[in-house]
Amino acid sequence: MNQQINNNSAFTKISPITKGLLCIIYILLFSFLCKSWIVALNLNLFIILICFYLKEDAISLIASVKRIWFLLVIICLFQSYTGKNFDFFSGLSAFFKIMGVYITATLYTRVSTQNELLYFWEKCFKPLKLFGFSSNELALTMVIAIRFMPVFINEIDRIRMAQIARGAKLSKNSIVSAINFMPLLIPILTQAIMRSEELADAMEVRGYVPNRPRGRYKSYALGKYDFFAFVIMFTTIGLLVWKMLA
Repeated sequence: MNQQINNNSAFTKISPITKGLLCIIYILLFSFLCKSWIVALNLNLFIILICFYLKEDAISLIASVKRIWFLLVIICLFQSYTGKNFDFFSGLSAFFKIMGVYITATLYTRVSTQNELLYFWEKCFKPLKLFGFSSNELALTMVIAIRFMPVFINEIDRIRMAQIARGAKLSKNSIVSAINFMPLLIPILTQAIMRSEELADAMEVRGYVPNRPRGRYKSYALGKYDFFAFVIMFTTIGLLVWKMLA
């Protein structure tokens, strides 16, 4: 999850601007244009089929959904209750929408390097300079948060196993034992503060200054893969709009 994987799929050859726009637009499509669970399911299947066609590891992408299965079930149950009635299809629609947003965001971070993420979000936050905000600092903060998610997940697993080895009663399969996870918050928070201090010191030693103009080792230009990506995107939008108007 949120960890870039080196591969030879066509996704990695797309411009960072195109990949970022595709991610945002597909998330908006799941949020606003998928009115039924069938449409949301078909859009999920469409993304997975594209991954297979472009030689992306779609199996591991699907398997990563198990990380949020509990959240998906809870959202499905809450959305199913509409007043005094129980609408299962309404909950199912929310289920596939959240799953689609997760798959889209996970795929985006998997096929984008840290420099590509930083480049795209710097461009997005550039208009905020008119209000006195630094686009470089905002983009760097977002990229660091994304890239440190796998580190914190591994840290949680390491601390949990250490607590179990010391006799703590922790179990992933028990809802009651969730209360016993509260003591893990203190060492996790401590590790997060220590890692942030180490990162700040490393950046300061290397002379990093956020507001200074920076050069780039690699220039990003639009190519033929970007053209096909936009064709697929506009085709998807057209089909969804036609489905809504039909």
